Amino acid sequence: MLVLLILALFAGFVILLPLLIVGFLLRLLIGLILLPLRIAGFAIRVGIGLAAGLVGLILAGAVLLIPLLPIVVLVGGIWLIFRLSRRQPVAQGVSL
Repeated sequence: MLVLLILALFAGFVILLPLLIVGFLLRLLIGLILLPLRIAGFAIRVGIGLAAGLVGLILAGAVLLIPLLPIVVLVGGIWLIFRLSRRQPVAQGVSL
């Protein structure tokens, strides 16, 4: 009876082992075929994430700088008035 059980297990392995190998090879082949698509998808996700992060940083900077806008305009106006009120240096001729 034990010998019959061992023979049945060997017969099962003879049938099961090639099926497992074929299944593994099919999964490996499909994975290799789909690998470029996975890499492209990852690159697209990273690019979109970086673009969204950059847009978020720009918007956050704009939101933080909006309250400072009156001060920037005031300082810019004072600078323009100061610059216009200065005397321009007179150009001197170059002698040899």
